[in-house]
Amino acid sequence: MEYIFPSGYGELRSLEDLQWWRKLLLACGLALWIYLGCAVLNKQADIYGSAPHAPVMATGQVYRVSVNHGAVRYVTEKEEREMYFWDDLAPVIILVLMASMFLVVWTFRYPRSSSS
Repeated sequence: MEYIFPSGYGELRSLEDLQWWRKLLLACGLALWIYLGCAVLNKQADIYGSAPHAPVMATGQVYRVSVNHGAVRYVTEKEEREMYFWDDLAPVIILVLMASMFLVVWTFRYPRSSSS
C-alpha cells in the first residue's frame, strides 16, 4: 500500500484507513464543492452571454454586476440577488466546507489497541 499522507497527528496513511462515515462526509463534501463551483461558473457564463452592457430601463436590467473577472453587465433585481448569493455567500460556504473536510481527515486517529 502506498502512503498518500505523511505521518503526523493522526498518522493517516491511506484513505482506506478512514471509517465509513468519514469517507461518506468527504464524498458528500467533495460533491457539494464541485456542484457549487460549477453552479457559480454556469451562472456567470449565462449572465455574461445574455445580459446587456448598458442599463435597459424598459426591461428592468439596471442593476450592475461584475462577472468573468470584471466584465460589467446589467441585470434585473432578482438576478442581482442571485448573483449576490453566488458571489458573496457561496465562497464562504465553500471555505467552511473545505475546512470541515480538512478537519475530518486531520483529526483521524487509529483506535487504541487493547492490551491483554
